[in-house]
Amino acid sequence: MFVSLIRRYRSMILASIFFFYLGCGLTLSFLRLDCADALAAKDLSDSQSSLNRIEYAVLVLSGPDNEVKRDAIRATWMKFANNIFVENGEKLYKWNHTWTEQHVMPEFIKFYFVIGTQGLSETKLLRLDTENNRSNDLLLLDSFEDSYKNLAVKMLHSLKWLSSNLNNLKYLIKCDDDSFVRVDLIIKDLEAYAPEMNAHELSEYVTYKKDLPSYKGLYWGYFDGRAHVYLNGKWQEKDWFLCDNYLPYALGGGYVISRSIVDYIARNADLLGHYKSEDVSMGVWTASLDGMNRVHDVRFDTEWKSRGCATHMLVRHKQAPSDMFQLYKTLVHTHGDKLCKTETTLRKSYFYKWDVLPSMCCK
Repeated sequence: MFVSLIRRYRSMILASIFFFYLGCGLTLSFLRLDCADALAAKDLSDSQSSLNRIEYAVLVLSGPDNEVKRDAIRATWMKFANNIFVENGEKLYKWNHTWTEQHVMPEFIKFYFVIGTQGLSETKLLRLDTENNRSNDLLLLDSFEDSYKNLAVKMLHSLKWLSSNLNNLKYLIKCDDDSFVRVDLIIKDLEAYAPEMNAHELSEYVTYKKDLPSYKGLYWGYFDGRAHVYLNGKWQEKDWFLCDNYLPYALGGGYVISRSIVDYIARNADLLGHYKSEDVSMGVWTASLDGMNRVHDVRFDTEWKSRGCATHMLVRHKQAPSDMFQLYKTLVHTHGDKLCKTETTLRKSYFYKWDVLPSMCCK
């Protein structure tokens, strides 16, 4: 009897079993999708939370093929960010570096090596992805081709990204991948003196345009106002029409701008003209801004050729990876007291004269 019933309704039984398992499978699939969506949402939330903790961004202009230079920075001066620590809500500086001790990068400091990826081969893109998987510090922008002629475009796209993603950014430190930067001492001075930068401790290094009751931002570096416009060669500016000289600007080997400048440029990026040199372009973009503290500092060695080496320097431009390792070695051996194995003066620095015409600024 039982067997005959099974035979009679076999098709129905098999169909029931099939739809039961199908229903179970669909239910599990939807559960997995819900879990995946929840995890993705959590990852996005965690990522945004991490970005919101960043107050100081270090933007290093680099090229697709410059991995050796980037690794030299990661192995040397990038580590000095650990000399800034938080105590009772205050960010303080203390030399805190040894050869062997492992340090965790402070959450409020983030390094970005910015690279344009438009037009790169699959091989180069894969290499950059592999590098970023181990370092998590590349800012890969696919909206432009990375080249010298596009440096100002690269800067515009970088500032737009930073303005949109770093909600609590206070200051941006910009440099090139051949610059050695005392990022710890720069942040120390920003925390203690910015945006006024008029403390007695800085008086032997800085000159600034004028005292104001309050400032709306800071533009800090080594300024030039007398530079003639290049009419040919690598730095030729075919579209320059403003005057016979470049407008006063901080030289691009390293400078600092406040969040207010980052946001202003990001908001107006589509309206701003740009030139071959990104530092010249920054001078033009900020020229009409009122209430900005423009601070010239001899500790920024950022000219076309190094002025030599002095322990007080905050930035040294035109440094090969081997130079970076030598500076790093000297600092570590002296517990941060000496930057240079031997101090040298190759060219003299100048204090910027803000009360004269730009052509007379820098004698």
